[in-house]
Amino acid sequence: MPENTSIDTGSRLYEAVAERLRRSIRDGGYRAGQLIGSEHGLARDQSISRVTVRRASEILIKEGLLERRPGKGLYVRGPETIDTNSHGLIQVVAGNLHWEPALQISRGVQAAARLDGLHVQLYDAHGDMELDLAMLDQLPQSRAHGAVIVSLHSPAFIDAVCRLKTTDFPFVLADQRMRDMEVPSVTADNYDGGMQAGRHLLKLGHRRIAFMGDMVAATVQDRLSGFRDAVADAGLPFDRSMVIDLEVGKDRLADWSTGIEAATLELMARPNPPTALFVSCDAIARAAYRALADLGLSVPRDVSVIGFDDDPLAQWLMPGLTTVRQPFQQMGRAAMELLCQRIDKPGAAVQQRVMPVELVVRGSTAAPQGDSAPRAVSVPHNKPAFHTLGVAASAAHTAAPQ
Repeated sequence: MPENTSIDTGSRLYEAVAERLRRSIRDGGYRAGQLIGSEHGLARDQSISRVTVRRASEILIKEGLLERRPGKGLYVRGPETIDTNSHGLIQVVAGNLHWEPALQISRGVQAAARLDGLHVQLYDAHGDMELDLAMLDQLPQSRAHGAVIVSLHSPAFIDAVCRLKTTDFPFVLADQRMRDMEVPSVTADNYDGGMQAGRHLLKLGHRRIAFMGDMVAATVQDRLSGFRDAVADAGLPFDRSMVIDLEVGKDRLADWSTGIEAATLELMARPNPPTALFVSCDAIARAAYRALADLGLSVPRDVSVIGFDDDPLAQWLMPGLTTVRQPFQQMGRAAMELLCQRIDKPGAAVQQRVMPVELVVRGSTAAPQGDSAPRAVSVPHNKPAFHTLGVAASAAHTAAPQ
């Protein structure tokens, strides 16, 4: 490991060490089966703690790039160390495994692969979108026989998937269905989830319902479509001014919290603010909770909030978050099943599987308080303004992929 390679001080040290080793392995700096060194020796040579080296090596061991040989040290994992069958090595590519849906999808892939005796290699870009896209470009030259790719919902990601498709490398896309090209995919029924959320709020008596999400994502567009149709089925007009587009730009793995809080404030500062807020994922709901509390508004007394995903923190919010549960582990299992079919029969028809969702009702939704609106609030001058669907927001945004 070169002494003069700098560590990105903006990330956690062990992740930077792991990335430096990862690059060295993929760039040919180490060959398969080569000894990299002991954890104690690496820590001494780099003047870092052994705990840091241990955490970095655990990441690369999980990704299948390294193996630890007791009493010897860390070795680059080679093809001869991998137990493969006719399907061989399967790669899972995720932008950030700290994002709960990506983690659960990966666990579903691993569970399905284990039943078939397959080896799964996890690639976690740790929030670095450029690394994620580079991994997609490298897949055809890798040892992997196929890949499950967790979507990032961005134009650059779609371009990378298009390039990958031209290589005939077998892959399945998880959490996104491509609309302009045939790509095998597994998604939740986002349209039905949006409809269930809309019907729930309408049944409670809400009529001024705002929707907030990043419209570049097809999944979010489907949730909005289901919500809009629920309103239409109730015989009510759909108010497009209540739709807030959180445009996050190129970096979908950045922090969205500032933009979410500003958008929430803008909605509640209107003369006739919403009595309910439907957001495109639970992470956005958490930021909206904070913004509403800062404004002195109570959930659900002043504003009902409903999310999407049912991540583990949803039930621990105060009050617990009403949300639409996505079956992420089942999506991972289904993606693995489709991938094996693609490997076995490359010329077979492309399948796009849609998994059912479930509305989970908790304490964040209730009937509006009579016919009175929640009190309007004032927008501080230093807060960016957000507008309606189709108008770009100008702020930075919480790590909340949809």
